[in-house]
Amino acid sequence: MNAGLQDTDVPEMTAYVLRPPPPLLVVLSGPSGVGKDVTLTHMRERGYPFHYAVTATTRPRRPTEVDGRDYHFKTVAEFEWMLCHGALIESAVVYGNYYGIPKSEVTAYLAQGEDVIVKPDVQGAATIKRQMPQAVAIFLAPPSLAEQADRLRRRKTEDPAALALRLRIAGEEMHALSDFDYVVVNHTGKLDHTVQQIIAILTAEKCRVHPRQIPL
Repeated sequence: MNAGLQDTDVPEMTAYVLRPPPPLLVVLSGPSGVGKDVTLTHMRERGYPFHYAVTATTRPRRPTEVDGRDYHFKTVAEFEWMLCHGALIESAVVYGNYYGIPKSEVTAYLAQGEDVIVKPDVQGAATIKRQMPQAVAIFLAPPSLAEQADRLRRRKTEDPAALALRLRIAGEEMHALSDFDYVVVNHTGKLDHTVQQIIAILTAEKCRVHPRQIPL
């Protein structure tokens, strides 16, 4: 009769099981106006812990935007200094303005064990994936380009020529979808569902047997 397992019969697995998963670098991208900002705001409201890496830009600040919260607003000279000194993990010129993600907004928080979410345009997302292939790339897509056009028109933040340019580029950006790890469709009026899907993706990533390792 088996007298039961002794302590010496139990495999030494405790250290492996209890090892916390490494922090994730999450790249959330998609066409202009698809809802990236409101999605991230709602994720924070839902209590998902992450650091949002604020992008630096030379574009003019809109009346409702706060420097350091929405963007790091820079002059062209300041931005070019960051470029020359390797202070950005990616940069691009979009609609005639510089955009880039400061390294300090990413590496410092990953080193502390925090998940970091960056919100580059599609071009910038491709650059980050080339440099850091272990990043989790999520493409936030509109239900259709027609609905995307309606969303941009309702924002009323661009003149007709600028709006036409954004719509053209949005159509081109949809072709980059296959370069991402995941796609989430942001249906109008279903923000909760969009956020639930993103959180489900990140939760699954935390359960990987072979987790993604982001080099610092």
